[in-house]
Amino acid sequence: MRSTRLGSPVTAVAGLDDLMRGLSSPSIYPHHPDSVEVIQTHISVVFIAGEFVYKIKKPVNFGFLDFTTLDKRKHFCRQEVVLNSRFSEDLYLGVVSIFRGKSGLNLSGEGEEIEAAVLMRHVPEERLLISMLRHRQVTAELLDRLSDRLAFFHSRAETGPHISGFGSPIVIYHNLQENFDQTVPYIGRTIARETHAEVSALAMHFLEDNEDLLQERMNSGFIRDCHGDLHLDHVVVLNGIMLYDCIEFNDRFRYGDTAADLAFLLMDLDFRGYPAFAERIARRYAFSSGDPDLLLLLNFYQSYRAFVRGKVISFTLDEPEIASSEKEKAIRGATDYFRLAVAYLRPKRPFLVITAGLSGTGKSFAAVRLGERLGTEPVSSDIVRKRLHGLSPGEHRLDNFGRGIYTSGATKRTYEALLETARRELTQGRSVILDATFGTFAYREAARQLARTLNARFRILHCTAPDEVVEQRLEKRARKETHPSDAGWEIYLAQKNVFESARKMELGEWRSRSSTEDLDGFLESFVRDLIFD
Repeated sequence: MRSTRLGSPVTAVAGLDDLMRGLSSPSIYPHHPDSVEVIQTHISVVFIAGEFVYKIKKPVNFGFLDFTTLDKRKHFCRQEVVLNSRFSEDLYLGVVSIFRGKSGLNLSGEGEEIEAAVLMRHVPEERLLISMLRHRQVTAELLDRLSDRLAFFHSRAETGPHISGFGSPIVIYHNLQENFDQTVPYIGRTIARETHAEVSALAMHFLEDNEDLLQERMNSGFIRDCHGDLHLDHVVVLNGIMLYDCIEFNDRFRYGDTAADLAFLLMDLDFRGYPAFAERIARRYAFSSGDPDLLLLLNFYQSYRAFVRGKVISFTLDEPEIASSEKEKAIRGATDYFRLAVAYLRPKRPFLVITAGLSGTGKSFAAVRLGERLGTEPVSSDIVRKRLHGLSPGEHRLDNFGRGIYTSGATKRTYEALLETARRELTQGRSVILDATFGTFAYREAARQLARTLNARFRILHCTAPDEVVEQRLEKRARKETHPSDAGWEIYLAQKNVFESARKMELGEWRSRSSTEDLDGFLESFVRDLIFD
C-alpha cells in the first residue's frame, strides 16, 4: 500500500480516530474475522480482516489529491476498483458503504452513511513479488511471464489525443523542472549540490537530444493510461500475474509513456540489487511489445523515477510527527535514490569484482549469488588452475600448500590467466567477477590497475568466517567429489599465516562480509554501491 506524502493536508482528519476504532473491531464485519490488522498510510487506512481487506481514504487535500468530502472519497473508491480491475481478476470486489446507526458503526445499512471503503480480497504477503524476491523464488521463467503480461496490459491501456499530450517534450520538461525546483530545499540534506546540478543538466540534455523520438512516441500511441505506481510491492503472483494499487487520485500521475511505467519496476529492481533481473525484463518486454525504441528511453525514465522517490522521501524530513530515527533513515534512503538517479544518466561502464579471503569463508558462494544479481558468471581460480594443468574441475590433487599445482609459479600463472580473462571481457564492455583468494596485495593491485586502465568500476568482496565454521565447511566440501576446490584445513591454516590484509589505499573499494551476516542484505547494499559508482 502506498505511503506517499507531498506537502501538508489542507483539511484536518476529523472523526477519523472514531472510524478507525470502529473498523478495528472484528464484530463489525459480516464474515466475523478472528482479528483485524490496521495499516495506516498518509492518504488511506487499510483494515485486513481475515480473507478480506477494507480500505478507506482519509479526508485530506494535498493539492494533487482531494478526498475532503464523502462524495469525492466514494468517487475515488469507485475509480480505484475500476482502474485496478484492468490489471487483476477477482481481487477488487467493489465499494461498500459504512453507516452509523443507534448501535454504532455497521456495514449492514443501518443509519446514516458516513464513509465508503474499497473491498478487496486479501493478498498473501508471500505472493507479492517483493516477498518472492527476498525468498529467492523469482525465476527466469517468472520474469519472462511478467514481461509479457506487462506488455499485454500496456497494449490494452487507453490512449488518445488527450492522454498522448502527457508524453510531449514540453510536459516532460515541466515535470523535470518541478522535480528540480522542489528538491532545492534538500540540497546538502539528502542530495549533494553537485548531484543536483549533474542530474539536472544530464536530464535536460537528454530531453533536448531526444525530442524527435519523444514526439514520435506520442504520435505512435505509446502514451497510455498506465499503472503509475508500478513497483515490486504492487505485483501479485496468484492465479497468473496481477497488479494492484495503481494511482487513481490523479490522472496526470498515471498517463505517460509505457516506457516510464515499466521504468518504475526496473528501477525498483536495481535499487534492491537485481540489475540482471531488470535487464531481462526490459529486453523481453521490448520484444513482446514490439517496441525496441523503449530501450533508448529506459535509463532516462529510470532516473526520473529514482529522483521522484528521493524527492518524496525528502519531504518526510519536514513532517513534525516523524521521529528523529526515522528521519535519519529517510536521509539515507533519499540520498541513495538521488545517487541512483544520476548514475542512470552517466555513460555505462563495466565492472570488475574480485573476491578475497581464505578458503572456506564463503567466497565462491557469495560470488555465485552476486553473479545471479548482476548477470555475470564468476570465473573460478580453482577451475582455471586445473585447466592450466590439464585437469578436469572435479579431479583432485591434494598437494600441500606451496607444492604441486600450488607452487608460487603455478599460482602466478593462475592469476595471470584470471586477469587476462578479465582484460578480454572488459575490453568488450562485459563485466567480470573473479573468484579467488587474492591473498596478496600485488594480485589485488594488478586487478585494480586493470580496471582503472579499462575504465571499469572495481570492488573487492572480502569474506571472513570463524575457524570452527570454516573447518566444518571444508570437511563437508571434501566429501563432494565434484567440487573443484582441493583446499583442506591445513591449506586454510597456511593461507591464514600469509594472507595480506587490506592496505589503506584499498579501503575505498574493499567490502567485507562475515559469514554471520545476512548475505542477501549485504549483496543488496554491495550491488547498489556498485551501480552508484
